[in-house]
Amino acid sequence: MNYMNKRLETLPKVSIGLPVYNGEEYLRKTLDCLLGQTFLDIEIIVSDDNSSDQTKDICLEYCKQDNRVRYLKQEKNFGMPVKNFRFVLDNAVGEYFMFASHDDSWDDRYIEELVSVLDNDSNCSLVFSNYKIKNLKGAGEILIDVSSSVSESKYIRYMTRLIDSQPALIFGLFRREIINSKDIILADMFTLHFGNLMSLKGKIKVVDKYIMSWGINGSRDSYSMTGKIISYRQYYISQIKLILQNFNFLKWPLPIIFISVWLINGWIKRRVFPHKFNINFNK
Repeated sequence: MNYMNKRLETLPKVSIGLPVYNGEEYLRKTLDCLLGQTFLDIEIIVSDDNSSDQTKDICLEYCKQDNRVRYLKQEKNFGMPVKNFRFVLDNAVGEYFMFASHDDSWDDRYIEELVSVLDNDSNCSLVFSNYKIKNLKGAGEILIDVSSSVSESKYIRYMTRLIDSQPALIFGLFRREIINSKDIILADMFTLHFGNLMSLKGKIKVVDKYIMSWGINGSRDSYSMTGKIISYRQYYISQIKLILQNFNFLKWPLPIIFISVWLINGWIKRRVFPHKFNINFNK
């Protein structure tokens, strides 16, 4: 393991995990964006999944400029991106945590606004915002409104997340102590599972502003981490486990029926209309 910059002497309020592989094209802009946040009490943990481009040189440059950046390079590629998500979470020490992608961007008050929400509501497990899917190669953006899950009933919160399947919730700010890296499943749709799990831990609040941008390099095809077509199997099994573990048996039928129908519908559509799951600003 290669690394630069040890942990800060005082524990930061917010840890930011940035898993990256061959991210040289946008990494500088992303690091500038995170280091330029109005909320200063942060650490940025960059885990380089054995990149073959200039990712290492860029990170070492930023480590020398700002001791809030920690760089760790994997000696061997994980072979599955989600394992790098687990790794940065395991190495975090902050009270709050957020994942960041090397090609995303945020308004300069993003972290400050999200921290304020968590600080003022101990029952909130995760806070996110509305966001934009932004074309990094030219004009074009898609505005995404995210639903909150703020019911006192974790059953209703969970059902809300099943109805509004929102993978981007994993890029929200959450309480690090309530999640374990092993809670992030090593399978397709790990992002959906994460949001569903967080709804069981507490309320999910959403700042009603478009203050985060999910970068798309012109186009993005939906892909599987383990094969050519996304697998629903492990995600489905993980949801059944959550349902059986968290709810009275009288409440099992509705979410199980819903997730089963959703799975069958998605499985068919991905095989008949696979292009509908892709994003393309180049058309």
